[in-house]
Amino acid sequence: MKKKSFSLSSALPVGGPEGARSVKESVDYCTRCNACVQSCPSYLLQQEEAYSPRGRNQIVRLLAERKIKFSDNAPLAQDVTRTCLLCARCTAACAGGLPMADHVLALRRAAGWDFLPAPLKMLLRLCGTRPKMFERLLVLLHILRRTGAVRLLRVCGILNLPSLRWVRHADDILPRRGKTLRRLLKKQGLPAAPEKPDLLYLPSFEAQYADAELARAVLCLLQDKTPHILLGTPSGLFEYIYGDASLSLLQAKNILSAWEKLGGKRKLPLVTDSIEIYGFLKHFPVLFAAYPAWHKRALALAGKVQFITELSGARRTEKTAANGFCALDASSVLYPPADAAEKARKILKTHFGKNFVECEYSRFVTPAGGLAFVRGARAEEAALENVKDVARRQITQVYCLSGLAALELDAALRRHYPQARARHIVHIQAKP
Repeated sequence: MKKKSFSLSSALPVGGPEGARSVKESVDYCTRCNACVQSCPSYLLQQEEAYSPRGRNQIVRLLAERKIKFSDNAPLAQDVTRTCLLCARCTAACAGGLPMADHVLALRRAAGWDFLPAPLKMLLRLCGTRPKMFERLLVLLHILRRTGAVRLLRVCGILNLPSLRWVRHADDILPRRGKTLRRLLKKQGLPAAPEKPDLLYLPSFEAQYADAELARAVLCLLQDKTPHILLGTPSGLFEYIYGDASLSLLQAKNILSAWEKLGGKRKLPLVTDSIEIYGFLKHFPVLFAAYPAWHKRALALAGKVQFITELSGARRTEKTAANGFCALDASSVLYPPADAAEKARKILKTHFGKNFVECEYSRFVTPAGGLAFVRGARAEEAALENVKDVARRQITQVYCLSGLAALELDAALRRHYPQARARHIVHIQAKP
């Protein structure tokens, strides 16, 4: 079979303040002003220009302009894209708002690099293609954990093998008593698809498959509404990040079609508990820039997307008595969620007053198939730096805008600073 040639010219368009444009046009807007460099966690760890947002940008630009050969520079390009944490802090610092993580992803797709362990990627694909089979495999995993089989494998050192490292990490971050959202709905007698919904709810991977407490808190916030829950409906973000652009577009079309079919002329809000999915849904119009009809429909959807914190006004809670300080983890994948982050700050300030610490962690928050599962991604080092910062500031509670971020950070805190805990922000809004 003929090997695919390297080309950035066919990459998906990327966004920016002036709308959609090609990857080459976008990287050309970089003025190399250095504003992004000190905001980059992987540069702070590596201390090399090539591992900074500006350095990655220039590598993409030179490859797009064919000023350097891909074959001669592939090892360096692969390493600098692998170590990008996709946290979007560079975009937040950039005066031009350049989507630098999108540039990195375009390079990864053009080169055909797939950094996720093959068994994990195959498993995660099942949640979109065959959700019932995926749930059965999760039930089997929970049984193995409860019976101690996974712990035995850890004691024997089998999970220390490089090929099984991702299994060990999954065991570290997943709750001990996992329950799927489908089983939770069945237990509580709640319909996933009511006849006349008030809104559509697209649950995150964590709320749907891993963290029953997150799902319960979200449903508590939604109980004044009648949600249609999109179970087993992938957003396309996982495929967008891990190289399958065509499948990502197909799943984005499925989301659009489902929203139009279920909402009809009412144009119902589409709510999600994942800041990554929220940003990606807002980004839909850029993906369809080359398809005018779909672009118009994507714009309509993007205007109706809400993050779960936007529903907090429907339920006022008593001001929480603060024990120690709290902080907010508002970093995200690809797109800085300025509006959702500001809403989250207001919620925490209301509850914690002067004990709210103004800081945003530079961790690697990422959706299904996170970078912590990728060898050499520097995600563990970034997490440890954040734990050190939490300990230095004597913070005892960190609230995240991502379920996976909360699971990842909480696992790191348990290991290195057990006085603190990380949770999704919906836990502070929902009644017990």
